[in-house]
Amino acid sequence: MASNNNHFICRIICFPFNSYKNWAMHPSFLRLDNRKSLASIIDHLSIVNNLSGDSHSRKYYISSALYTTDAGASMHLSWIDYAIVLVYVGGTIIAGTMARGAIKGIPDFLVAGRGLKTHMAVATMVSTGLGLVTVMYMAEEGFKYGFVPFVFGIMALITTLIIGRTGFIVSRLRHLEVMTVPEFYEMKYTRGVRLLGGIILTLAGTLNMGLFPILGSKFVVGFTGLDKEYVNFVMVAMLIIVVFYTLMGGMVSVVLTDFAQFVLLALGFFFGTYIIFNHPQLGWDNMVQAVQLHKGDIGFDPIANPAYGISMILFLFCVGLVGVVWQPEMMRPLSAESPKVARRVFWISAATVMGRAMVPMFWGIAALTYFGDPDLDPHYAMPEMLGQILPIGIAGLMMAGMFAAFMSTHDSYLLAWSGVIVRDVISPIKAMLAGSSGEREDDGTWGGLSSEREIYWVRAIVVILAAFLAIFGALYQLPETAFRFMYVTGSIYFSGAVGTIVLGLYWKKANTPGAYTALVLGALVPLNFLIMTENQESVPAFLLPLVENSNLVGLTSFIVGGLAMLIVASLTQRSHPPRSLDFNDMD
Repeated sequence: MASNNNHFICRIICFPFNSYKNWAMHPSFLRLDNRKSLASIIDHLSIVNNLSGDSHSRKYYISSALYTTDAGASMHLSWIDYAIVLVYVGGTIIAGTMARGAIKGIPDFLVAGRGLKTHMAVATMVSTGLGLVTVMYMAEEGFKYGFVPFVFGIMALITTLIIGRTGFIVSRLRHLEVMTVPEFYEMKYTRGVRLLGGIILTLAGTLNMGLFPILGSKFVVGFTGLDKEYVNFVMVAMLIIVVFYTLMGGMVSVVLTDFAQFVLLALGFFFGTYIIFNHPQLGWDNMVQAVQLHKGDIGFDPIANPAYGISMILFLFCVGLVGVVWQPEMMRPLSAESPKVARRVFWISAATVMGRAMVPMFWGIAALTYFGDPDLDPHYAMPEMLGQILPIGIAGLMMAGMFAAFMSTHDSYLLAWSGVIVRDVISPIKAMLAGSSGEREDDGTWGGLSSEREIYWVRAIVVILAAFLAIFGALYQLPETAFRFMYVTGSIYFSGAVGTIVLGLYWKKANTPGAYTALVLGALVPLNFLIMTENQESVPAFLLPLVENSNLVGLTSFIVGGLAMLIVASLTQRSHPPRSLDFNDMD
């Protein structure tokens, strides 16, 4: 790169304009922070004739310049924007510190004393479900596949309404007053099943979360215009902030900060989408044209798109129903004051789930339209676009909102997986060695660690997990999109949950041998997929369709997990009679 700090690196980007005059007066051109004469920038521009349509309807695609400078002159935010972010971060740290005094025992630390009212539970659940990583991988889907990924939002709406109307899974687990999902395994099956389930859930959850920090950091770097070499430093700094206030107040701290994050996220989504719709270079018509130009018809038809199809739609439906047992998602209904409130949380939050998916996808399509280059890194394209088009003040609000999205997911996930490791792995092992009876104590423990020791170990595991995530995010290379990585790693646990939890709650014959088999076989399919994608040259030809299509892997694992419980439990009813659970007095 040239030493001159004002040297522009121009990337050819095409957009429809009727004349040079329209382009030259374009707001995105006029807001260049590092001024350069019009004539010198035009030297870097090209005119491409759009060959579609007749001569009267043709438009010229005039390229604009995406530029950076050696000395960081491409920084997008002003001091006002940074001040907004710093005020929010400072307030979050103070809130986390204040919440420390509310922690009296492990129920307070992990499930906020089971005292959440409906609206607070909805706000904190929406904040967790809409993490910055969600924004990033949904935007990546929109950038790569156009409008096709919108089917995800539709399926999420349908499944959330079903859960909210029926209380499927959530009402019964809340009625049992568990703090982690694997606790149900000990109630219904044995302590050994709980231990195995805790290990598998920890493995799946940690792998699933592996990309969260690095994707969040990429957003910050792209949005602010920082040099990409700082991405790992930004990731570590963001993790330190999240770990600090999570350690202070546990779930109480998470709930307090999530409510503020919910408000910021709503404002950020509204202003970001409004500006995209009204930006002269973007807008609905230009975005439809861009998808048609770069993707063709498969950018609109989910059935015809080879990356989606019927298998993906069915997989999304299954994940939407069974995915409720994902510990970070389940922590909100488990923290609700009653099974009725737990069910209502899903019914109300259904109004947001479609938007949580579609709005980031819409932003991804906007980035494709804005830059006009489908070969750009989608993890940087969307935040770079927002950083360039948002005005001062709104950019700071968006940055604070996305930082809130980063924290709202990381705090919940770190707390969830740390709680599972301590309560469902470490504590059961200690209880087995001590010969404990396996009955739940009044303080919520199970005869292993005391409530105080559980809190101590949860905090220690939070720090260890954060360190692992920083290393994993910096080193791991994605075989597919981040979206598919998340769902395949989640399937390591979801598939076994079909047999152990769904059938365990609703089928009286579900027993211990069936649970062991469902957990093991259900986890093997997606685990093998992750291994085979790294060693495709040694994969037998008949297995290549599974390696090349993660949708089939997800569906297959669900079927295997369910059939394993049905078959094995049916064959072992006499040798291993199932335990019964009482739901007669559930509201």
